[in-house]
Amino acid sequence: MALTVPLFPLPNVVLFPKTLRPLHIFEPRYRALVAEAIRTDNMIGMILLKEGWEEQYDKSPPIQGTGCLGRIIQSNRLSDGRYYITLLGLSSFTIQEELEVATFRKGIITLNETFSTEPLSTIEFERLSQTVDETLGLLDLERELSWIRDSTLEPEALVHHWSAFLPFSPEERQFLLESPTLKAQAGRLFDLLLFKRFENNADLRARSSESNTFETYL
Repeated sequence: MALTVPLFPLPNVVLFPKTLRPLHIFEPRYRALVAEAIRTDNMIGMILLKEGWEEQYDKSPPIQGTGCLGRIIQSNRLSDGRYYITLLGLSSFTIQEELEVATFRKGIITLNETFSTEPLSTIEFERLSQTVDETLGLLDLERELSWIRDSTLEPEALVHHWSAFLPFSPEERQFLLESPTLKAQAGRLFDLLLFKRFENNADLRARSSESNTFETYL
């Protein structure tokens, strides 16, 4: 199904389905975007800017082809026109066409309606869950991100929350968001976690080597 939605491009925010994202809206063009969304259906298409956006930020820098549709579930307009809003991620989408609009960007999008047709098996989910727990332990993030586990979310929501809140770069999050199915996203998430663990172990080995070298010269 094709929809026409306002597009909100940012350089470091990737929204995922079934997650919440608070945003502070202060630029005039995005204040207008939020105002229109609130007047209509509360829908906003969050999209990541491509690398090299800095020189064109005030215009229309290149954006990724995949984003996430969000619904404004809470909004607070300040006296100076700024907004504080909270978005609930609904579905990943693909941009079919970007429209010429004077104030802010709009696009015709197609939702990923087949994402959940291939659920995770119990074995696949338990393997991923164990890897998440082990990685959080290695990175000392167990307490900081314990709220995800304590929220008792169902498996699909957990995969989205891990994708959104584990320490990944915007490009890595984009890679996860572009997954065509839940099974594919879980597989990509598993691979990224293994890479994070490899990076962490390599860093520890390098620090240990530097420490031993220093002690040799004492």
